[in-house]
Amino acid sequence: MKDEDPMITRNMRKHVRIKRFFKARLSKAETSNSIEGQTENVSQGGAFIKTKDWHSLKPNDKTTITVYLPPFFTGQDGTIGLQGSAVINRVDEENEGVAVEFL
Repeated sequence: MKDEDPMITRNMRKHVRIKRFFKARLSKAETSNSIEGQTENVSQGGAFIKTKDWHSLKPNDKTTITVYLPPFFTGQDGTIGLQGSAVINRVDEENEGVAVEFL
């Protein structure tokens, strides 16, 4: 078996997950409130966001997500915020976070 990157999780999921920790912000569609957190893992289809405010979200909530990529990751001079639409797939009380699916 080849050596595999420990930052990549392979399982039966549709997309490969990469274990990366980036600052993130979730903003619920109908409110001006935003929730700060950190990605635990990211894939082409979604991410798991650890946040102390996990309890204020519920499955099927539509959100705008912004993931902040630092200069060391992008090679740019400053932090870049990537923003898009997402929906909450799962609220995970045990792991104190939410699973989001990118739309």
